[in-house]
This record gives sequence, structure tokens and C-alpha cells, in this order.
Amino acid sequence: MSNPSPVHVRRSAPAKFVATNARGAEITIGRSQDGADFSPVELLMAALGACAGLSADDVVSRRLGSAAPIGVVVEAEKDDEADRLTRAATRFVLDASSLSATDAEPLVTVVRRAVERTCTVSRSVEPGLPVDLTV
Repeated sequence: MSNPSPVHVRRSAPAKFVATNARGAEITIGRSQDGADFSPVELLMAALGACAGLSADDVVSRRLGSAAPIGVVVEAEKDDEADRLTRAATRFVLDASSLSATDAEPLVTVVRRAVERTCTVSRSVEPGLPVDLTV
């Protein structure tokens, strides 16, 4: 078993935070109504989309070419009273116009299989990820 490196989050201003990974990359986080920063919910949605894209990258590249654009759109539904997301939908946007209908169908299958097998984020979120909180 391997554990991901910790991500450190620190307050940079009122209602603004900066997340830093072990490799030094940073992303700013804030409330959606307060500006252009990603909100925590948007980061979760981005993580779902990026993980799906990375999971499918090899199979898409093999079938459409290594320069093929891969787009992923993530939409979510939120229960405002419960203050939680109730559903997320991940949709790939691929240009498969170079494939015949016969060749495009297996692409859908292998992309779905790659994401279902190797996307750590969705595999963690779907069954319910326990979150321990220590103060």
C-alpha cells in the first residue's frame, strides 16, 4: 500500500486558503461567491474530472493518437439543506470522428473500464469516504 503525500492547506487571507503539495504546486481556494478562486466543491469536481481523464489517457491515446484532445465535464447536484453533493456526473468530450461507428463503441467501453478500475478519486467517493477530523 502506498499513501499519497500530505497536502498542506493554510489561510492566506480571510476566507482564502492556499493548498500546497509535496512537489511545491499551489492552488488558491475560496468561497465561490468571493471571486475567481476554486471553491472546495469545485476542487472535488475537478479532482473527479482530472482523475477520470488521467485514468483514460492511455486508452484514448492508443485509439485516437497521443495528441488527441481529451475534455472532461463534471456536473453536480447539491442538496442545499443537507449541504452536500447528492450526485456527480462525469462526461468525456472526445473527437472520435476519425473512427468508424464500429471502432467508436469499443472506445466508450475501454474508457469506462479504465476510469472504473483506476480512478482513485471516484473509487473513493462513490462508496463513501470516511473523513477523520482532528482539531
